Amino acid sequence: MISEDRVFIEAWRAVANAKLTEFRRQCWRLALMVRQGTINKTAAIDRLYEMAVAHALVRALGDHRIQAILAEAFADADFRPMHSEVVA
Repeated sequence: MISEDRVFIEAWRAVANAKLTEFRRQCWRLALMVRQGTINKTAAIDRLYEMAVAHALVRALGDHRIQAILAEAFADADFRPMHSEVVA
């Protein structure tokens, strides 16, 4: 089982290296993991937004652009039970 913290740390490091392109890629990657029930949607979006702030993407592009990128990636990622909740 993959820990959420490890997934988020990997995403954070990747965004630090490639900024916007990588931020978009990580949004889609984490959205897919949400769809699979591997990680929590709210936690994923919160962490991605934190990364955007920390790496000056919000300051450079504006809050609306970051929110649009997140909304696009997570549009079909409805709230599903976490895999661990289903198994337990």
